[in-house]
Amino acid sequence: MDIAVIGGSRHIGPFIVSQLVEQGHRVSVYNRGRTAVELPDGVKQVVVDRKQPDQLGTALREHRPDAIIDMIGFVVADLEQVVAALPDLGHYVFCSSAAVYGVIEDRTPSEAEEPSGDYPYAIEKANCDAYLLEQHRRNGFAFTSLRLAHPYGPGDHMLYTTGRESLFLDRMRKQRPIIVPGDGISRTHPIYVEDAARAFTYVLDRPECIGRIYNLAGDEILSTDAYFASIARVLGVPPVVRKIPHGWFKEHASLWADWRRKFDFGYNWVHYQSAFDVTALRETGFRCRTDHDAGTALMMDWLDAKGLIDPSGDADEEERILEAL
Repeated sequence: MDIAVIGGSRHIGPFIVSQLVEQGHRVSVYNRGRTAVELPDGVKQVVVDRKQPDQLGTALREHRPDAIIDMIGFVVADLEQVVAALPDLGHYVFCSSAAVYGVIEDRTPSEAEEPSGDYPYAIEKANCDAYLLEQHRRNGFAFTSLRLAHPYGPGDHMLYTTGRESLFLDRMRKQRPIIVPGDGISRTHPIYVEDAARAFTYVLDRPECIGRIYNLAGDEILSTDAYFASIARVLGVPPVVRKIPHGWFKEHASLWADWRRKFDFGYNWVHYQSAFDVTALRETGFRCRTDHDAGTALMMDWLDAKGLIDPSGDADEEERILEAL
């Protein structure tokens, strides 16, 4: 097939492109051309800015791919250009987000649960899913939506209370305490980046997946304690942690307002837990291949090779937080 990947230059995108090439497809990457990326031999780049009126639609009408994997559709207007340009497209695979479920507390929502996201990104992703469902029902538009949870792996940093970063890994190696939000039982549901990419290429040629929305996450739901314990095992050190009530992060955001690193995610990690029912996708035959320890080891190799783990020291923001406490 002739497949267009919209936004195939970051994190999951390069894995998707490589897998499609290995499968023998003809692949074109549609992006703004602003991110340096080495594309496999034979992959075309189409420079286009979908935020400019009908740039994407014009390009799609010109090239007419058989299928599209869209990794960077964030609002309904992004999708409308695709549907208008190629209403008879063979298959449109959309990267949605498990963030659409909002605050799940102790639930593990399936796709049958109504979205209840309470911030713009989550709301807009839910609106995109609803739009695609409506286009399928009314006009037979062939789509599959994958609600992606927490991808990790080469191409990005690890999740921490500051968001995504890697300095805390050096702290762990040096047995300096890391900051952990809450009581350690909050859930996170990671998926290794290569497994996430395989899901997008897996559903592409499966007619039974058309018109469906699937949760996409790994096989392991980890508590916060288990998440950091997994990283510690890979690093070969015991975890040294300081647990802080998650509300403290929201109440003290002004403390790090002028710091290089922010700790706001410490609140969100617990408030927006991450654990989702992935039964529906598994029933199609899809399986992940990489557990969290193995995926973390691969990521550490990549981070070390790229020199992306910053050195830690006595002046780290963790030390200032501990002092404030």
